[in-house]
Amino acid sequence: MEKPRCLLLFEESCRADATRRTYTKLFSYFLKWAHKDHESLLILPDDQLQVLLEDYMLYCKKRYKKQGIQGRFAAIEKFLFVNDRTINKKKLMMFLPEAAKNKQRAITNQECLDLIKHSSSNRVRAIIHLFAATGCRPEALSRVRLRDIGQMPDGCLWIILYEDTKNELITFVHSEAAKAVNQYLEDRKANGELLKPESFLVRKKSFIVNENTPKPVSINSLESTLNHAMKQAGIKREKVDENRFDLAVCGGFRKRFNTIFKMNSNISYSISEMFMDHKVGLEPNYTKPTKEQLFEEYKKAIPQLTIDDSERLKFKNKKLEEEKSELEEKASRIDDLERRMRVMEKSN
Repeated sequence: MEKPRCLLLFEESCRADATRRTYTKLFSYFLKWAHKDHESLLILPDDQLQVLLEDYMLYCKKRYKKQGIQGRFAAIEKFLFVNDRTINKKKLMMFLPEAAKNKQRAITNQECLDLIKHSSSNRVRAIIHLFAATGCRPEALSRVRLRDIGQMPDGCLWIILYEDTKNELITFVHSEAAKAVNQYLEDRKANGELLKPESFLVRKKSFIVNENTPKPVSINSLESTLNHAMKQAGIKREKVDENRFDLAVCGGFRKRFNTIFKMNSNISYSISEMFMDHKVGLEPNYTKPTKEQLFEEYKKAIPQLTIDDSERLKFKNKKLEEEKSELEEKASRIDDLERRMRVMEKSN
């Protein structure tokens, strides 16, 4: 059955696949509540359409938080706008509830360690390490291909997120996480998979070996994997309202990552925001650090990002050795300079 033009316009107006899927789902909730289809909604007179939206706002207000309601109405507004229907949006937004206090927390280092210890496979361990080391969103990780990663010094990796989009950014994975990623990739090769540049970094749990067109792992699958891992590790998550826990399965890693970077006064604030994929004013247009410059900032957070205490100790010892070597080199240069000065004084 051919899609109605109004629906086709709505879907095509969403540039990102993730936005299209989310908006389509949210808009379908509204249509189900209103007992309408796409076309019957558009033939309503302006006054009846406005009343319907106001009633839906009051319905949502009793059930959802401010942010959730804004998402639902963003989908509705886009559908109506691309189909040349106008609404009194300013009036609708007056009914929004106040924003609730954010009661969510960051995942702790001990909880990360527990997750790793109780993980059922190298795949799960790699997923945990990737979220902990990058603080990325699940939709970003799901789309990373092997062509989007490469080697950096000290056993680290660089990763490109959101490849070929306006949100494209470079982030990094420290050596501890890189080892977990490499072990996961070795498992895949041992199982007969031919890894290619277009292969996804994280594949679906069930897959066809050497499929011609590899498909990305879904966001829901990544969240479900972490949720199951947290239950296996006995990590307690308390409900803070009807729909949320104090520890979000993916958001908890982003909060940990962001807190580590923001608490380090030696790391540039604007660079921290870049790693979080946050847009601050005109910074994205005028701040253009190189990959090497970004890596220098990332390295400052590696001791705190590292999960295992023994790995953190190795990194700390290596850094101390480098500092010691640098000091010895400086002392040697000073001794050499002083020796030359004494020779010059004697010759005079």
